[in-house]
Amino acid sequence: MTVLTEKLGPGSCIIQEGADYYSRDVGVVSAGAGATYPPNTVLGKVTATGKFVEWNPSNVDGSQTVAAILIYPVTEEQEATLLRRHAQVKSLALNWFTGATAGNKTTGIAGLAALGIIAR
Repeated sequence: MTVLTEKLGPGSCIIQEGADYYSRDVGVVSAGAGATYPPNTVLGKVTATGKFVEWNPSNVDGSQTVAAILIYPVTEEQEATLLRRHAQVKSLALNWFTGATAGNKTTGIAGLAALGIIAR
């Protein structure tokens, strides 16, 4: 029997969100030169620039605090649609920074909950 694996597409982590796109915002996401963030990446927000980057609790520029989930993939730096509030998401579909431990993911999920985004 052939096993098929479904790729996670844009917004595939979303179970439920607020009506009329209440849960979404647009922001500038900076993946870095030649880099791409896949959909469903957990993001933090750099205090000095207001740009969103991959969340990592080791950062010290403001992006150590969870701020959003990226809905569509982003290459280098561009405006993107973000999930920012009042939603339910699939925890297994979230993309985390390279090397994220189970403890990091638990911290990130708590940060999402603080935004009103519940990971199931």
